Amino acid sequence: DKQQALEVAERIRASVEQHKFTFDQQLIRLTISLGVADCSGPTALTASELIKAADERLYQAKRAGRNRVVS
Repeated sequence: DKQQALEVAERIRASVEQHKFTFDQQLIRLTISLGVADCSGPTALTASELIKAADERLYQAKRAGRNRVVS
């Protein structure tokens, strides 16, 4: 369900933020933003519409300051 999807997305975001990535012996700090959408509303969504909704939420997360999950 939507709540579980949000929890998984947040765990992924936090894992990436905490991971110590290295390249050429240099530490690289990475963060990610994620958009979560669901199809539990009153109207059915196609796969394309669901992906579009998640993509819109991803851009909302980036505009809000990045390194976050938006649903």
